[in-house]
Amino acid sequence: MPSTGGEHLSVAKALYQLDFYLRVLNLPFTVVDLYERAYKARRGDHYDDRWVICLGENPDVAASVDEPFTTQTIIETLMRTGHEPIVRALMKEVRKSNIGFTQAYMIGLPRRP
Repeated sequence: MPSTGGEHLSVAKALYQLDFYLRVLNLPFTVVDLYERAYKARRGDHYDDRWVICLGENPDVAASVDEPFTTQTIIETLMRTGHEPIVRALMKEVRKSNIGFTQAYMIGLPRRP
């Protein structure tokens, strides 16, 4: 059976990058909120968002904001890896909040010690 470790890391990075966008734009929702809206009712008693809350604790994930990324690369990663419910939750929040957006690259700055 092929390893899905790379996909898990890709998803974690995409969610962390998305959360970066949401924080920079000072939006009234977070990736944790989107994850909950996407999966809590569906998973019921099996719902667990601890891994999403702790994304930044993984150095590879935290460093992903230093990689070039766009909203398109984030959405493509989530869709390719079966996380369409998060994309739908994001789009609902974007519409509800009347947020407009354009495609732009966010290139992270080196972290300061």
